[in-house]
Amino acid sequence: MGEDVITVFQSANWILGILAVFVLVILYIGVRYSSKIEEGDDLVLAGRGLTMPFLIPSILATWICAGAIMGAAGEAYLGGFQGVLWDPFGPVMMFILVGLFFATRLRKAGFTTVVDFMNSRFGNRMGAMYMVIQILSAIGWLGGQLVALGTIIYLTTGFSMLISIIIGALVMILVTYMGGLWALSRIDAIVFVLIILGLVVMFPIVMEEVGGLGYLLENAEVYYEVPPFTIFPASEEDGGFLGYVGILGFAFWISAWTALGLGDLSSQVLLQRVLAAKDEFTAKYSFIISGFLYLIIGLIPVTIGIAMYTNGLRLPEDQQELVLPWVADYMLPPWASTLFVVALAGAIVGTVGDTCLITSTMFGHNVYKYFKPNATNKDTLRMVRIAIPITMISALVLALYFETIYKLIVFSGALQLTTVFAAFVFGFYWKKANSTGAIWSFFTGFVSWAIFYVIVFYGGMTEGFVWDAVYISMVPGAIISVITLIVVSLLTQKSNPPKEAIDAYGNVM
Repeated sequence: MGEDVITVFQSANWILGILAVFVLVILYIGVRYSSKIEEGDDLVLAGRGLTMPFLIPSILATWICAGAIMGAAGEAYLGGFQGVLWDPFGPVMMFILVGLFFATRLRKAGFTTVVDFMNSRFGNRMGAMYMVIQILSAIGWLGGQLVALGTIIYLTTGFSMLISIIIGALVMILVTYMGGLWALSRIDAIVFVLIILGLVVMFPIVMEEVGGLGYLLENAEVYYEVPPFTIFPASEEDGGFLGYVGILGFAFWISAWTALGLGDLSSQVLLQRVLAAKDEFTAKYSFIISGFLYLIIGLIPVTIGIAMYTNGLRLPEDQQELVLPWVADYMLPPWASTLFVVALAGAIVGTVGDTCLITSTMFGHNVYKYFKPNATNKDTLRMVRIAIPITMISALVLALYFETIYKLIVFSGALQLTTVFAAFVFGFYWKKANSTGAIWSFFTGFVSWAIFYVIVFYGGMTEGFVWDAVYISMVPGAIISVITLIVVSLLTQKSNPPKEAIDAYGNVM
């Protein structure tokens, strides 16, 4: 195919018209559900009343985003399954772990945010540190989604990326501000149906183009010349893991599984869904079911990415995340192209709204209460709504600076893994974990991550690839964080007695 470029969709007028209708629908939903919102919990937790038909789509819509669709297709185009262990394979593991080990405990305890858990288990200082990390990682995640939403607007209208990203941010501020999680959960359900329809239409067309799934499995190729369908490091002759071999290759492989697979276990973006569930049963099984559904859905764009490289598509280096939009524009009939792009935009809209709301919740519920401990629920509601545009503007700045999708999303999980993962997990499952151990774990994990990054990157081990060095150095940083929590907690049991942990029934142990 040579080197192909995608500029503006050929069916842009149809796409733009339907997107305009879609925006009006979600604005209507926001207005309709605004009447249900009288206090903070109504906005951020939908009154703790989400049932499975709405909770599962809400969970999936948060993760079936630009990373799992556009970003993952582009990374699979480059590195096959090895390139997408971060997402979708890592989050599948994470969903199931949350359902099995954390959902029941958190939902039973009745917190509003996970910051509340950290405050109760390790004290306000650790809660504040956790909150900072969550806000930074969520804004990074949100920035990646705004880039993707801006890309869709750019490919539909021909506006510059700057204008496109700003338009996307303004629309999402309105939706999130008015309807909160009540509205977003309904939008997520609509989006879930749209994205399934879009992928189901696209997949057989692409498979027919490349000669069928059987032909692809036998003849697949990817840009990095590694085995396309392996989730394990290959031999040195076959490229190792994305070109790295030995201890570096192994560390890179571990980072791929754990950056989101373990790092996002403690994510407020994820666990807000647990806290909004109708009951513990709903929270637990919604996450387990979501894990299996996410694997099935996530493998569709991944397979399409591999298929398009095998079929000869050669995109410029700065357009590899546009594999799916290219397929929609050049291979699908106009009606199918329109359906897919609208579904893609809908998925991104759901993620942007959900992430913005959750980040704003931490500002309004937790930061505000540090300064006004006696704040009422109505006070909290007002501060959450004030925080929504502030959060979106912060993510907008980040999006305009980096203009990348997949790497911003993965970085958010890596940041959590090296700082707050150990405190979150041991806070539930080890009675002796104390605040001193948690705080030391936070700082030693982050500092060791930075030190190993300098060694790996400036030592030339990644040949100038910044993000590779970030992920590889994350692994020893996370290990040191866990070891520090255990050792320091044991050494300071008398000077800093641990607070109560929470058992499987939401009761203190």
